[in-house]
Formats: sequence, C-alpha cells, structure tokens
Amino acid sequence: MKRLFSRRRHMADEALFDSRADTYDTWYMTPLGAYEDELESALIFKHVGVVRGKTVLDVGCGTGLYSIRLSEGGADVTAVDISSKMIEVARRKAQDRGQYIWYDQADMAKLPYENRTFDMVVSITALEFATDPLLALMEMARVLRPGGKLVVGVLNNDSPWANARREHAKREESIYGAAHFFSSSDLRLLFHRTGTFGALTMESCIHTLPDEDTFQDSTASRQESFGRMFRPLTGAFLVGTARKR
Repeated sequence: MKRLFSRRRHMADEALFDSRADTYDTWYMTPLGAYEDELESALIFKHVGVVRGKTVLDVGCGTGLYSIRLSEGGADVTAVDISSKMIEVARRKAQDRGQYIWYDQADMAKLPYENRTFDMVVSITALEFATDPLLALMEMARVLRPGGKLVVGVLNNDSPWANARREHAKREESIYGAAHFFSSSDLRLLFHRTGTFGALTMESCIHTLPDEDTFQDSTASRQESFGRMFRPLTGAFLVGTARKR
C-alpha cells in the first residue's frame, strides 16, 4: 500500500509541475520576483563557490534557472526533475543560451546515477516537494563524492512567506499546497539524520513582506539589511551547505 501511495504521489507531483511549466518563469518577470531572484542567486552562489571544471548535479532543476547558471559558470552540469514538461523548458532555454546540460526525468528519491559520481550537488526549492525528504537527501549524499559539497535552498517555515503561501494554496490551486516548509532547526536535523555530512552552514535572505502590491525596492533593501542583522535565519529563502564526510 505504501508503494502504491508513493507511486500515486509521484504521478500527482509530475502532473502538477507539468501544468505549471510554461508559466513558471513569469514570477521572475515581476518587480518582486526579480528582486527575490537576485538575492537568492547571490546567496546560493556564495555557498556554491567556484564551479569551473566540477561535475555538478542540480536536483529538482525545474525550468533550468540554476542548472544554466552553473553551466555558465564553467561546471559540467547534469540536472534532474520529476516533470518532463519542466525539463523540456529547461532544455530549450539551455540550447538558446548555448549551454550543454544533460537533463534526466526522475524522482529525487531514486536518482539514476552511480555512487560518488558528482563533485557537488545543488537542490533549490525542491526538497519541499519530496514525499520523503530524508530519503531524498540521502540519495543526494549517495551520488556525491566524499569531500563534495551539498547546497540546499528551501522555503523557510520561520518566515511570514510560509503562511502567505499556505493561505494562497487554500484559495486556489497552487504548487505550495503540496509543499513542506523547513525551519532552520528542521533542516539541521535532516542533515544530521543522514549521518553523512559534516558541519552545516546556514544563511537566509528575503526579509521583505509577502505583498507584491506594496513592494518597493528602496524599502526592501532596508528591510533586508535589518532582517539579516537581527533575524539572520528567518528570511523566506534558507540555504544550508555541508560537505560529505
């Protein structure tokens, strides 16, 4: 019965993300979306560091936002997602930008790669949608080489954005209706339970209020500075980084 439930959940997740593939990137064209993307990308690449010449796996790549950026940074990128439609969009975008990236359709809890294949694994806002987040994280550890780095970006349960996304999902169909948000303590425990990683480093960003209509770039910058100083792990986007032992 558990296997049947997992298969049904897999199919439901695939269908949900397939239906969003063609419009998924429109958020980044809004002023608030573009502002968030800039902060999130800066924080991710602060943790990723130099990727030139490294083999990198992007787990839950979506429409290829980070797989393309990693490839542009000189990495040899493989990317995986549960949604075939998302992969189609990502592959098309990569081709348009002249980037060669290998895309596979698969569940993050059953990655189709050999043990110790990659120098680095990156997963951005994907773990929230895993049926079993611990199993997914252990799969990322399995395909990572010893000493390799795992960089995970998640939606933070300790941010007002989490409640706003839950309320939005109640009013209309949304991918966030199926999401599990993580606090910093949740993420730390998850990494610890794998028994695979060394010390976890965490940072967050996006301390603006979840209101697109009232967003102003000048005000947002002050809110961001204040939040990072006084509430450093309560931003809407939480990043955790650790190396495999």
